[in-house]
Amino acid sequence: MSAHESQYFEWLPWLSGELEQLPKDEKERLEWLKIFRKRTITPPVRKALIKWYGEEKGNKITDAEAFEICEYGYQPSEDEIKQLFPMLKKQKR
Repeated sequence: MSAHESQYFEWLPWLSGELEQLPKDEKERLEWLKIFRKRTITPPVRKALIKWYGEEKGNKITDAEAFEICEYGYQPSEDEIKQLFPMLKKQKR
C-alpha cells in the first residue's frame, strides 16, 4: 500500500481529515499506515457482510472493502451484483 504514496499518504488522509496527523518520516509513516488502515467495520458494512456471507461468516470477517451503489444511478439486482462480484456466488447463506 505504501507504494501508492499519493493515495495513502495524501488523498485518503485528506479525505478523512487526518492529513495534519501524517508523519513526515518514512518509518513513522509506515507505522501510521498500519494504524490508519486497521479500522473497525461499521454497522452498515457488517450488516451487508452478513447479508452476503451469512451470519456466522459475516460476523467473523475482520477486513473488508465496501462499495456503495449510488442512490441516484442504476440500481443493480442481486443477480447483477453477483455478476460484478463473482465471489458472492459461491457463498451459502
